[in-house]
Amino acid sequence: MSTYGWREKISYFMMGALSTLAILLLTGAVNSNPVGKYQMEAFARDKITNIYIMDTTNGKVKWLDKMDTTFEEMKAN
Repeated sequence: MSTYGWREKISYFMMGALSTLAILLLTGAVNSNPVGKYQMEAFARDKITNIYIMDTTNGKVKWLDKMDTTFEEMKAN
């Protein structure tokens, strides 16, 4: 085989390796502040409004009993 064949193969290999590395690095980027961590749902039952907040990372559900409770107080409990 000629040396041109090996150079061409090595250049294609390097382009493929760099492309793969770039894809892995770009898809592995992590957002440290997840959007949508909490979901709130409100519904009415017998003229009473029920509100709950669900933490989507661990599945915990917190019911809002008093309307004067702040969101920071709910997260702490």
